[in-house]
Amino acid sequence: MKVLGTSKFGRNHLTFSTNHPKPIPTKSTELLIKIHYTDLNPVDHHKLNMKPYGTPTPSHRTPFIVGYGGSGVVESISPDADEECSELLNKRVCFLADPSRDGSYAQYIVVDRRVVTAIPDGVSLYHGLHSAACIPVAGVTALESLAKVGLPVESINDRDDTYFPPPSSCSGEKHRLLIVGGAGGVGSWATILARATYTNYVEIVCTTGSKESSDWCTKMGADVTIGHDEIDSKLGTGPKGSCDSIICLTEPTTALFASLAEVLRPYGKICLVVAGEGIKSLDMSFIFFKCGTVCTETVFSSSRCGYHIDQADEMRNILKVLWVKKIAAPLSDTWEDEKSDWKIACEEGGYIDMVGSGHVKGKLVMKIGD
Repeated sequence: MKVLGTSKFGRNHLTFSTNHPKPIPTKSTELLIKIHYTDLNPVDHHKLNMKPYGTPTPSHRTPFIVGYGGSGVVESISPDADEECSELLNKRVCFLADPSRDGSYAQYIVVDRRVVTAIPDGVSLYHGLHSAACIPVAGVTALESLAKVGLPVESINDRDDTYFPPPSSCSGEKHRLLIVGGAGGVGSWATILARATYTNYVEIVCTTGSKESSDWCTKMGADVTIGHDEIDSKLGTGPKGSCDSIICLTEPTTALFASLAEVLRPYGKICLVVAGEGIKSLDMSFIFFKCGTVCTETVFSSSRCGYHIDQADEMRNILKVLWVKKIAAPLSDTWEDEKSDWKIACEEGGYIDMVGSGHVKGKLVMKIGD
């Protein structure tokens, strides 16, 4: 089969190979998926550049194939497949990939059915496989982050008027959610899902770095946008704070985390989605006196510990939100199907490089071709 991989670390070493063996599902919970679209994420670049440029990839992972989610059709299952696998055969699906195995920059992938969700036929009225490919990594990260800061995206009924009571705030005011870095894929999903679930009972504030990003966040459902460096000046600080929930999608530097501690309300919650060097020296003192909660989110933690979370159900829930609320997945306004073809996306300045720049509004996906 054809793959887009590398034998050396560094994004510029990515190249096509046509002689990679087609994977075979061997366990009772494994599926072979013919990939139509792979999600493009910053984590792809983090993996490609996790060792010095030009360092050979491990022999057992050569070519090294990144890509950690996407969409496609289940083509085959193992001879002793369980009933759940059999039910997914020939279905359109979206999936998460296992970071310890070959990724989704390939024509085929084997994944565990516990991170695979069938796409209901009705969803095709509003969304195709290109939109579904946005869900597994960024969408699930957003959903899990929202749950951790007290804003769970519960399963919804097949009605447009589904109502959820507003989450409580110790301030007696409207619950305020701050999303640091709101214009990216996870930030866009978090805004969409919070708005769809809690309608106008939650105030959503997003930090952005440009007028274009600010407009994008407003389009996704943000009430207010502020500059990345305006958290202290535009939001209430001090012992009472002004934000009940905070999702931080950039590296929590010492200065940034100090700002988050200042604006957090007592009993508020912060979820850190990006690590970096700054996480090693966080000052927790002010948050401690506010009885605040600080947690982290990594979407692959569940699969690493035996599929601790039902992430197939989480993806199913996101699809349901899109379907019932008639909301579009946050594909970037620059995305075009023709330009998403992996031969074009891999070129210098293509979609892969755009995602690596860190300045994409919303999501980009790549179409896997022949």
